[in-house]
Amino acid sequence: MLPRYMASNMATIGLKLEKILIYVILILFLVQLSACTPFTQSNPQDHNETTTQPPLVEQQLLSTIKNAEVLGKGNPLLLSSLYSLANFYHDRKEYDKAAAQYERALHLKEDISGPNHPDVAAILQRYARLLEEAKRPTEAANLLARADAILAHSTSSPVLP
Repeated sequence: MLPRYMASNMATIGLKLEKILIYVILILFLVQLSACTPFTQSNPQDHNETTTQPPLVEQQLLSTIKNAEVLGKGNPLLLSSLYSLANFYHDRKEYDKAAAQYERALHLKEDISGPNHPDVAAILQRYARLLEEAKRPTEAANLLARADAILAHSTSSPVLP
């Protein structure tokens, strides 16, 4: 039988290895994304034109979300993939799809870290930006007010981009 301090150290090492594995998986996923066809514009002269992106990005994100869900709600890969998919749809101006993913990411982050975590505020801010673009200013203002309240009482900065 191992002494108590060694068993505790072994458990800590196991948790650190698990986190490292998750980050390695995330890095491999991001490397795969970077190998996709570069973004193109349908009309290079019009910079306001919506960019077209390969459906492969969406498929990979959805696949990653499905795989991450198997690992459990606390898996950081699940949250980052939901947030990335929301941003992907947001950039494509697919507002309803983006809103659904921001909602999922928001609820997941609230479950993991509590409703007053700075990362919750970061998701709220990005979601509010989407709602403003989707011509839903009242909902956007409510989310921004909540994000501002969280950040006003927070002692740390958000980690999410």
